[in-house]
Amino acid sequence: MPQAHAPHEAISPVHVLALVRGLVEETVTAEPRADRYRYFKSLFGTDLHEAAAIRCGLLERTNGALHATSTGLDLYERHLRHLPDMAANYWHDQPHVADAVTELNDIYDQAVTETPTT
Repeated sequence: MPQAHAPHEAISPVHVLALVRGLVEETVTAEPRADRYRYFKSLFGTDLHEAAAIRCGLLERTNGALHATSTGLDLYERHLRHLPDMAANYWHDQPHVADAVTELNDIYDQAVTETPTT
């Protein structure tokens, strides 16, 4: 059976970050316009981004609800909270995004190594 790909090979790591940011803003900051998918231009593939965020330990599902973990909240505070209010497709030239993507890819690669897909 094929092994799972790292986010940078299968999906957009920026969109994994967008989901983390949207979920934190929706559930923690209680921003009035917050929606976990607000930084997506399309909802296509959001399930893959969610699975990657969970695999990385940034999000978790508790009692059927999706929540940010302490790791996800930390990533949000360090890299995501000051990004502009625009679709993630346009974040590539923003400060902190390259560092956040590198960190996400490292976390994902480590998660795949520690818990291989069967």
